[in-house]
Amino acid sequence: MMTILKLLVLGFLGSVAPAVAINIEKRLLLWAGLGGMLGILTALLVNPYVVSFSISQIFAGTIVIGLYSELMAKVLKAPATVFVIPGIFPLVPGITAYKTIQAFVNNEVTEAILLGIDTIAKAFTIAFGIMLVTALFRLVRRTRVRK
Repeated sequence: MMTILKLLVLGFLGSVAPAVAINIEKRLLLWAGLGGMLGILTALLVNPYVVSFSISQIFAGTIVIGLYSELMAKVLKAPATVFVIPGIFPLVPGITAYKTIQAFVNNEVTEAILLGIDTIAKAFTIAFGIMLVTALFRLVRRTRVRK
């Protein structure tokens, strides 16, 4: 239980820190942090026993972050990117990328290639999840405007 709470707090802080770094308005910092925490929570709900997130966990977390960002953008009258960019930071496969480079340095080419493919797949998963939600919201908006 403590590990999950620790991961949620780290997800919150891992979203607030880049939000501060990219100079997001102070009134939106809490909401940006909650987006990252929600993404981590979703990933943990998919599989609570794995801390190194799988592609399915990252996809689910990204979808929730995308939905949250679009909804909060509407509620708080801010761009969705203000919430989505900091929100995905805790899901970015940084440790996998680090291990890829480490394997290359140690001349473990096969391991490096496998880790590199995993890193790229996770990065594409994040991009695809955000694109999917954004496209869905644009489609809904266009449908409403036509009616």
